[in-house]
Amino acid sequence: MSTGSGAAAYDRLREAIVRVELEPGAAISEAQLVERFGFTKAAVRAALARLRADGLVLAEPRRGHVVAPLTMRDVLEIYDVRLALEPAAAEAAARAMDAGEVTRLTKLARTDVDVAEFLAANREVHLAIVKPSPARRRPAAPSSGPRTPRRSARPGHAAAPGARARLTFRAAPPR
Repeated sequence: MSTGSGAAAYDRLREAIVRVELEPGAAISEAQLVERFGFTKAAVRAALARLRADGLVLAEPRRGHVVAPLTMRDVLEIYDVRLALEPAAAEAAARAMDAGEVTRLTKLARTDVDVAEFLAANREVHLAIVKPSPARRRPAAPSSGPRTPRRSARPGHAAAPGARARLTFRAAPPR
């Protein structure tokens, strides 16, 4: 995968951080990233600058770059924001969907899946919630997942907000 694109390097490195391919707290160097991911040094440098701006990578003196640690406080803040926004968004989206789409999404709410299936279903549900939103400031369908550094999403963890949102989603009448 040899490319000089800073944007492509940013997308791939961000994905590696979000999916914990690059672990929180891990020291990373430009040379390591060039070798591992096949981008040019300039592309990696540009990607690291954007990742620093996003708060996903920290620059540390005499150590180089470090993948930002994800603290329990970070996780709680992320879930507090999500809990405030997602149930109302799910309810509004469910009202705007036809019955077939509601049925399709309801089938995705299974607990007997592996992490990869959970993440795929989670993405589908979240994209379906965003799609009918009339909000002018909502992002276009994300190509690389959510912008928050959710590195610990696993089935069965932080289930209370998700369970509540699923109940809200199921209770909303289809249009």
